[in-house]
Amino acid sequence: MKILNIVKYYYPSLGGTETYVRQLCSGMPKYGIEPSVLTFNHIARIKTAWEKVDETPVRRVTCHAKFFSQPVSSSFKREMRNLIPETDLVHLHSPFPNAEILNKYISKPLIVTWCADPANTRWRRLFPLFRPALIRILERAQKIILIGPKLLEHSPTLQPYQHKCDVIPLAYSGAKESESSSAVRKLRGPNPTILFVGKLRRYKGVEYLIRALQHLPAVRLRVVGSGEEFNNLRQLSYKLGLDSRITFLTDVPNDRLPEEYKNADIFVLPSIDASEAFGIVQVEAMSYGLPVINTDLPSSVPFVSLDCVTGTTIPPRDPVALASAIRKLSDDPVFYEKCSHNARERAKFFTEENMLEKYAEVYRNAFEASGNFRA
Repeated sequence: MKILNIVKYYYPSLGGTETYVRQLCSGMPKYGIEPSVLTFNHIARIKTAWEKVDETPVRRVTCHAKFFSQPVSSSFKREMRNLIPETDLVHLHSPFPNAEILNKYISKPLIVTWCADPANTRWRRLFPLFRPALIRILERAQKIILIGPKLLEHSPTLQPYQHKCDVIPLAYSGAKESESSSAVRKLRGPNPTILFVGKLRRYKGVEYLIRALQHLPAVRLRVVGSGEEFNNLRQLSYKLGLDSRITFLTDVPNDRLPEEYKNADIFVLPSIDASEAFGIVQVEAMSYGLPVINTDLPSSVPFVSLDCVTGTTIPPRDPVALASAIRKLSDDPVFYEKCSHNARERAKFFTEENMLEKYAEVYRNAFEASGNFRA
């Protein structure tokens, strides 16, 4: 069985969607499934070409420009039309307007993974323009996979298609600490080290995390990541006189990330809208026993780290509430240690094996239902 994954970007571009699609493609061969990928090149104006990533064939289409963060190319339609007839199933990772508006060319059985409702993201103003195309995609899909259960609750777009929806959470496959899962982290002092890991985009809300430090004398922040907001965030830290307490790390290789998690006390994901669809980095932090502070978004973010269980969930865009949540964890060792223990346990729920087995079953069922099943 051949599966064509259509996704905005793919590894070595880094992000939550890129990570789980790579996990799917790397894991499917053991189930007798042959994956391939159609994607845009995250580096502008590199020519369209085939390559292999972890033995997965990847067709990267040149990106000529960007429109509201979406890559634009004159050849993407042609690549879709050429590749779809050669596959058995199409797996579209949504939202991806460039692919959704080309829905009439998807002539094979279709699986959709629904990461976020565009009506709840930075795309909300443009959503009416491509909503008809997205509706046609949902009508044609044999199965719609949600990355978390709250997506259906917060998505009016999905309501007519509830009968097609299943939930398969994303998974974390990184290296774990050698400590036993029962080990509990302890605060190392009254002034904790706060950690953020992720792309520096506006929807990540790092601005509000920096502003929270104005209410937290002596607390230190380490920001691991790069992106278009880097210069703005650096300038804000200088403007507020916080630059001596904030460390920006733009080039941290994966093998150094464990040290960042081990040396931190609290992990914060301060995202401000549902463009933050899941926040798999929360699972990574929890696997190291870090309590997590996240935001109450209409996405899967609060489902990953649970309020008052593995940390604290606060309103978005609220630096005062964020500062209060940090103080609560740093001033209450009992609460901190409870969250640390629960975080390790919660991280075990998001296993790669579980995700792969469920997707393989979805693929097999869709293939069989299409009438093309071969034993």
